Amino acid sequence: MVTSRKALFGAYTTRLVAVSMLALIGALVVASVAQAAVSISRAELSGTQLRIEGQASANRTITVDGVAMGTSDSSGKFRIDRTGFTAPSDCTVDVNDGSATAATARLSGCTISSSSPSPSSASLSSLTISPTDVVGPDPATGRVTLSSAAPSGGFTVDLTSDNTAAATVPPSVTVPAGSTSATFPVSTKEVTNAQSAVIVGTVGGDFSTERHAIITVWDPFHFSNGSIAIVPGGTGSGQVSSQPAGINCTITGGNGSGSCSAFFPVGTIVRLDARAAAGSSFVGWRGLPGCSDPSKIRVARGTTINCQPGFFLK
Repeated sequence: MVTSRKALFGAYTTRLVAVSMLALIGALVVASVAQAAVSISRAELSGTQLRIEGQASANRTITVDGVAMGTSDSSGKFRIDRTGFTAPSDCTVDVNDGSATAATARLSGCTISSSSPSPSSASLSSLTISPTDVVGPDPATGRVTLSSAAPSGGFTVDLTSDNTAAATVPPSVTVPAGSTSATFPVSTKEVTNAQSAVIVGTVGGDFSTERHAIITVWDPFHFSNGSIAIVPGGTGSGQVSSQPAGINCTITGGNGSGSCSAFFPVGTIVRLDARAAAGSSFVGWRGLPGCSDPSKIRVARGTTINCQPGFFLK
């Protein structure tokens, strides 16, 4: 009887051990399935277009580097097609369906940067405007030029005008990455007399980086014409005339009358003739700016050129 109980106890113990082993094996299998990694069959990057295909657990949210980008179907297959994707520096991504282990995929078509870009040494080299003389409200074009190519993200130059009644500019202009210059619009106003505006460019609010250019805004008449004026001088009398006609100035005892000034189109070459009256002599012209040679005076835009003859009593 004792032997029979021992045999029964041994058989029970053996069966209990067997059941426990099966349960343990089942748990390991379940755990293995729960922790199974995603498999990747395709992973590529074309510009900013990301494509990933593979196999995962059924009906799971698929994440790429922690960002949900798709869902697997009932058989576990998934396909991700995403635009605007920024390539990681190492060109690899982690793909997961919520399992304990993510699958790491190397993106074909992606290039690993060999080194970090060097800091930009670009600086503002010049600021120019073309044309520098305009009839308001005609536009002009400004240009900023750098000492070297703009860095990644571009190079921004702040802009201001010191006379917005004549000309205005946008708050800033950005030179694109890799370029050395960029243009910006200059808007002008209609004016009744010539006005100048200084267009200033600076970088980061630092006035030591300042570069500038000057634009002059004109009314139509003064843009197209300049004038010559006769300044009476000496103690004698005489007559000053011009070719082309326009000036016919009579000087008597140092005083002038008649047409002692006239407008001519810009660029016109004007000749002045001086003739002394009876009892006076003409001794020459005073060398005033623009009138060093009264036989060929070139008329300048919006400028009055003064000429003074010397008539003296004999």
